Amino acid sequence: MAVNGADIVKFAQKYLGTPYVWGGDSLTQGVDCSGLVQQVYKNFGLNVGRTTFTQIGEGKAVGQSELQAGDMIFFDTDKSTAGPDHVGIYIGNGKFIHAPRPGKSVEIADMRSGYYQKLFMGGRRISGIEGGGQATPGDSDSFGGQPKLSPEELAASYGWAYGFLNSIPEVKGVFEQAVENTWSSDMFSAKLRDTKWFQENSSTMRKAALEKQTDPATWAAKAGATKIQIQMIAAQMGAVIPGGQLDKIADQALTMGMDEASLKNILGGYVTFTDKGTLTGQAGMFEKTMREYAYQQGIDTNSQFIKERAQLVARGIATEQDFKSEMTLQASSAYPAYAKQLQAGTTMMQIANPYIQMMAKDLEIPVTSINLKDNMIRQALNGVNQAGQPVGMDQSTFQGLIRQDPRWAQTQGAQSSVMKAGMQVLKSMGMA
Repeated sequence: MAVNGADIVKFAQKYLGTPYVWGGDSLTQGVDCSGLVQQVYKNFGLNVGRTTFTQIGEGKAVGQSELQAGDMIFFDTDKSTAGPDHVGIYIGNGKFIHAPRPGKSVEIADMRSGYYQKLFMGGRRISGIEGGGQATPGDSDSFGGQPKLSPEELAASYGWAYGFLNSIPEVKGVFEQAVENTWSSDMFSAKLRDTKWFQENSSTMRKAALEKQTDPATWAAKAGATKIQIQMIAAQMGAVIPGGQLDKIADQALTMGMDEASLKNILGGYVTFTDKGTLTGQAGMFEKTMREYAYQQGIDTNSQFIKERAQLVARGIATEQDFKSEMTLQASSAYPAYAKQLQAGTTMMQIANPYIQMMAKDLEIPVTSINLKDNMIRQALNGVNQAGQPVGMDQSTFQGLIRQDPRWAQTQGAQSSVMKAGMQVLKSMGMA
């Protein structure tokens, strides 16, 4: 009983999505290419061999222009061995159903693609299959007689703009070969991927370059929005963008598809002082914090030091705590006797506070006028014991040091002390 090729195709399409399994012959659990053909035919009482190498010897040979739905079609996909190694079932209109390879499932493919067209080895029609319908008029043309497209049409069929393909010298050369030989989309894509331009530019960069060339209005609108975003981030960070750089940064951001973190990394390099000699935005807050902490630890800093570290923080490379730790280490080196206290979180101003309070009281001067740079405070903090180890000066010794200062003689306390001492002398002489 004759089998209609259209029925074979209809039955085979029920198993689209069945996973590829090497050696498999289950239309539900998994098949390989020849297993799919054998099991589909078996459903209609048609018996063929199990492997591609046996199937190509069965039935009668048919050419591409004579193919009908239900015919077997063969390809040589492995050039390391002679003969066919892949088979599918022709379904009409230049397409076929097959189980391609491990990791893929049963699918429909196009014989007219550059890949399969070049690997086609022949078709076979099994006895008992008829009435499947011959390839529609245009099918045979699609295998070899297709009208040659214009360069503009061919570029569009590849998914690229003609002007863009011609704007890149290396790509232009590949496209000219494609035009001359009427390459398929798959072949052109494969050759394009081999170019240095393709390999050195990410997908985002390639898409951006295409849009910039083919749709400048949209690109300009995106660039304008990106510039506003960059200006807002820069103001927040305290970055001062030089004239002419904003356009370049926006173009770079769009071309590379930068996120906010990437933009901050770039803009961090533009954190700098204003004409008034201060940082602004988040950098200004960092500057204030760092200068105050340096004062508390008795560490010398300059504007360059602050700016460089503010840039690193803005770029997300370092944190504020990193630089507090850096200054704590410097203070520990300058005042080794207090290293453990400093590492525990105490500042040198806190450690020096008793000395500062005593000095302010005895010399009758404001506490705020005394800091860690004061020579007397330095002596107090760097006092040594009998073994020569650095220790803080005891209060009695420090008070004696204060009273050697010429300023002490001018204080009310010093004058009262002199008068008191004088009265004691007079009393001891019986004169008061």
